[in-house]
Amino acid sequence: MNALKTNLRKSCIAPLYFWGANRYRMLRRLFIYPETARVGDVNYDDYWDKKAASGLGLLSEWRRKRAHVFSQLVRTGEHVLDLGVGDGALLKYMIEQAKVVGYGLDISPKAVAFCREQGLNVDLADVNRPLGEFIQHPYDVIVLSEIIEHLPDPERLLNELRPHAKRSILVSVPNTGFHQHRLRLLFGKFPLQWVVTPGEHLRYWTLSDFKWWAGQLGFEVVRAVPYEGTPILKEWFPSWFAAAFVYELRDKQMRKQA
Repeated sequence: MNALKTNLRKSCIAPLYFWGANRYRMLRRLFIYPETARVGDVNYDDYWDKKAASGLGLLSEWRRKRAHVFSQLVRTGEHVLDLGVGDGALLKYMIEQAKVVGYGLDISPKAVAFCREQGLNVDLADVNRPLGEFIQHPYDVIVLSEIIEHLPDPERLLNELRPHAKRSILVSVPNTGFHQHRLRLLFGKFPLQWVVTPGEHLRYWTLSDFKWWAGQLGFEVVRAVPYEGTPILKEWFPSWFAAAFVYELRDKQMRKQA
């Protein structure tokens, strides 16, 4: 089955496959728990072993849309750090499409090894430790793609990143205000934003929550781009119909000085 999915993703009917698979997945997530569901800690090396069997380094429709938004928010030639780089697919996309100078950090030795095999400049790091141990110089843009919702203290991370981002910090997170999450609550189940265990996500934001939260930390939300959700409606009513956002954050103090 995994081989079939990989072949379909590379075939001429890939757009149709991605569209159908995404709609089917969304409908199921209204009522059920994932077949992979379990309670307990996540072993990231084990996660990457399983990911390798189903297309490591390949961008799904969802990830491709997100990568496209990130690439539009960076500039040619900028030095970009992808923190929590994973399999490197996003970083590789930005390097190829936006012509940036890309770097990456990740907690998983297996993910780092895979990235290096792809020719990416990636090192091992744990974002729960002081970032000064891993980041030696500032970058134009720092990317946090689907990472801060997994952390117990994302406030510390953003505050530590502040002096290391010369232009902006790009953050992508799911929108807990998405209408399907609201419907799932109506049916008596908490919004399903995890794949293996509910312990994956420790923090949750709606659009309004995120803007307020970022402001409290001293950041301005320059852009909030909905990259997934209900077509057309996600642009008109993003609070309800966007499944996820990419936010561009800039330090308010830096903006004043500029």
